[in-house]
Amino acid sequence: MRSIRRWYAVTTACAALSLLASPGALRAQGTGTVEGKVTVAESGEALQGASIGVTGTQIGAITRADGSYRFSLRPGRYELRARMLGYAGRVDTVVVEAGRTVTKNFVLPKSTTQLEAVAVTGSRGGERTLVSSPVPVDVITTADLRSTGRVETAQMLQAAAPSLNFPRPAVADGTDHVRPATLRGLAPDQTLVLVNGKRRYTSALINNNGTVGRGTSAVDLNAIPASMIDRIEILRDGAAAQYGSDAIAGVINIILKGATAGGASIQTGQFNTDVEGLGSRNDGTNTTASADQAVTWGNGSYLHAGIEWRNRAMTNRSFQDPRQQFPTGDPRESTANRLTHWSGDAATADVVGMVNAAHNVSENLQLYGFGSFGRRDGRSTGFFRRPIQTTQVVARLYPNGFLPNIESDITDFSAGGGAKGTAKGWDWDLSQVYGMNAFGITVSNSNNASMGLNSPRVFDAGTLGFAQALTNFDVTREVSAAGKPVRLSSGAEFRWESYTIEQGEEASYINGRVPVLDINGQPVRNAAGQTTIALVGSQVFPGFSPTDATDQSRTAVAAYVDVESDLTKKWLVGAAARFENFSDFGSQATGKFTTRFAPVEQFAIRGAASTGFRAPSLQQSFFTSTATTFVNGLPVDIKTLPVASREARLLGARDLKPENSVNLSAGITLQPNKSLTVTADYYNIAITDRIVLSENFIGTGIVNFFAQNGLTGIGGGRYFTNAIDTRTNGLDVVVNYGLDLKASGVVRLTAGYNQNQTKVTRVVVNTPPQLGNLNETLFGRAERGRIEVGQPRNNLVLNGTWDIKDFTFTLRGQRFGRVTGRQLLATGTARQVPDVELGAKLITDVSASYKLLKRATLTLGSDNVFDVYPDQITDLGDVATGYGGQGTFGVFRFSGLSPFGFNGRFVYARLAYSL
Repeated sequence: MRSIRRWYAVTTACAALSLLASPGALRAQGTGTVEGKVTVAESGEALQGASIGVTGTQIGAITRADGSYRFSLRPGRYELRARMLGYAGRVDTVVVEAGRTVTKNFVLPKSTTQLEAVAVTGSRGGERTLVSSPVPVDVITTADLRSTGRVETAQMLQAAAPSLNFPRPAVADGTDHVRPATLRGLAPDQTLVLVNGKRRYTSALINNNGTVGRGTSAVDLNAIPASMIDRIEILRDGAAAQYGSDAIAGVINIILKGATAGGASIQTGQFNTDVEGLGSRNDGTNTTASADQAVTWGNGSYLHAGIEWRNRAMTNRSFQDPRQQFPTGDPRESTANRLTHWSGDAATADVVGMVNAAHNVSENLQLYGFGSFGRRDGRSTGFFRRPIQTTQVVARLYPNGFLPNIESDITDFSAGGGAKGTAKGWDWDLSQVYGMNAFGITVSNSNNASMGLNSPRVFDAGTLGFAQALTNFDVTREVSAAGKPVRLSSGAEFRWESYTIEQGEEASYINGRVPVLDINGQPVRNAAGQTTIALVGSQVFPGFSPTDATDQSRTAVAAYVDVESDLTKKWLVGAAARFENFSDFGSQATGKFTTRFAPVEQFAIRGAASTGFRAPSLQQSFFTSTATTFVNGLPVDIKTLPVASREARLLGARDLKPENSVNLSAGITLQPNKSLTVTADYYNIAITDRIVLSENFIGTGIVNFFAQNGLTGIGGGRYFTNAIDTRTNGLDVVVNYGLDLKASGVVRLTAGYNQNQTKVTRVVVNTPPQLGNLNETLFGRAERGRIEVGQPRNNLVLNGTWDIKDFTFTLRGQRFGRVTGRQLLATGTARQVPDVELGAKLITDVSASYKLLKRATLTLGSDNVFDVYPDQITDLGDVATGYGGQGTFGVFRFSGLSPFGFNGRFVYARLAYSL
């Protein structure tokens, strides 16, 4: 498998770089020249960075500092489009003659809204404006992404798109380092992510702790540097028939910068907050530096490269631990440090780079390539191990207990290349893309208690790996049928995926068979003279054992057809069908129908109906890990079980099936004038056979059940299963309004609203009857809560910017609706732990920017300027009875379900320079 993986990486990299060795562009012979200048309508000043493109070709140019542009074309009549963010676009025609120069100037007026924004996602027939699309699409520009102090790409998206949620879990192992985002309240892996229209690979990590997205592997959006993004198109509609598996909630298409102006920026900021019950906190310093630049040549050919460095320090919002820290009679108890835990943002250091290139061999042929490389080092923690927890703590190594660290070493790499052009009336695109993600896990400041004094303090716990290779061929053309234009699209895809688990070092999982030792290094004995057995494995995260190690792969082939036609000037219809075959679970067919009817130019009705699916991921099929604990003094393994294992089968596991969906949507678009647009879309998404991760099957009954079936030493486990059906209903509303105040500048106002509700409609029970009623174990109350009420029921974003001369002022308010965290029964008691209720909160961001010396911009701002926190957990437990409550005896008083985290006010400064 590794040889195949290397072959894919090498061949894909060669394809991506082949354009650099390609022959020159258009030859001067037999061509004419188009040149001109682009200026601002209001002032007449030159406009640098505007794009001039030839409709239907890859040819174009970017205006220089004096607003001028120039490129060559073969003789003929062409349509030119001039565009620039913040300005109304213009279209004009030119006639090119061999050996002659034609001048075409453009004057662009400032635009009060983004009415000129177009999207290529959602319709394979070509780009469309947002109000003319038959399905809802958001376009998030690079200016939108940079309008706050947020430094993570996913956080920037959340601030701009109300249908996207990005909670901030803490003390959640690897999920602290790769936090998943969701769309329309569904699971993270039910949204397909594309880069330049090509499928992006997921993280190797599977989120298996109690967070939103438990049991899923999502695309790491933060591995894509925001400084290299031209725009992000969010298709809020099911699109599996068009793009394939995973596109149930929608599609996020990240378009990289091309032949556009580059820049450099540096930003630094810190959380400056006051926490009720903790006092002032100044921590979590975030510093980001980036630089990107484009080199252009020929007729729109370019190479755009950028690099970004991010450094985020930890934040801590944990409270004092009131529990007993030292053994009874130990005088250190009275002076013990009780602020020992951590809860907040993990520390991360990222270096990410990206390149995007295209070489126009002619107006009918373009070679292109893009790729990325990223490295992230992260550090978070688990629960503090108190000195009194002698089965976990080697007293002579850590006489005062220890806070174990989980350190990540994440490597991310991708390379893609291809060619596209026009031949015999068909637009075609042939590409190959390879991507991989490796998640290395190190446990530090810890011990393997079963090894006693021989235990290391740092452990290599193993590495997770995921790789994906794609080969795509797509064709599109427009034909005439019964006098109507019909846009035909078709294509095929071959996909190869690989998933690996590499075992950790022996000390991270071995049973050293050393009993609990006291502070003098002597075995601890009970009244009967018996020793106490110490826990096995590196504390906080046991390493992957040899039996956990795996190397799995699969292939998938797909073919699709897409048809779209304007039956009349007012009525658009479209249909798509797709067939996919996976080597591991079989075939799937999906379809989609779209329509848009505009009785008048200012108003349209649109709707779509589609079927979709999501193939079980390799991570869900084959992830396994082992933690050894003790039942009645005997070591037993608690495992995450692959569904094909005998242990999982005994517990009722079945082969995983694809999740299937039926998506229905209907909406309106309203554009009463050039300064106002309104879109509103209702959606209904029914999903069958959703895959969830069960709770732990543990206890003496499970141990005995396994023993009766010839499996000793197995204390329990959990597995992935198609356990539930769900239905999601929601409403998206987006309003854009612009106001030209002439000498007083331009005001742009946007509002976005999402209302969302998900209900579990059916639970499938596969557990053996001899195990009794284990419904809550297969699909528990806590997991139901994360799916039904664990994300905001509604989300409102209000944003206003005021551009006046060299100043830009931004004010944003985002109201996150109520979130509920449902709880399980408290361990060892009959008491029901109260649910965590997080009320609706309004977060306010402000910033002011000033343009210095034409190209430099200084920005000062504050996110969450009013220092708003989610509601604190009030059920703090009872130390005397051992009842931990919602927040583990009051140590953790903020829930990781909070959609805006719990760090408080962030103050920042940014200096940007246009190159």
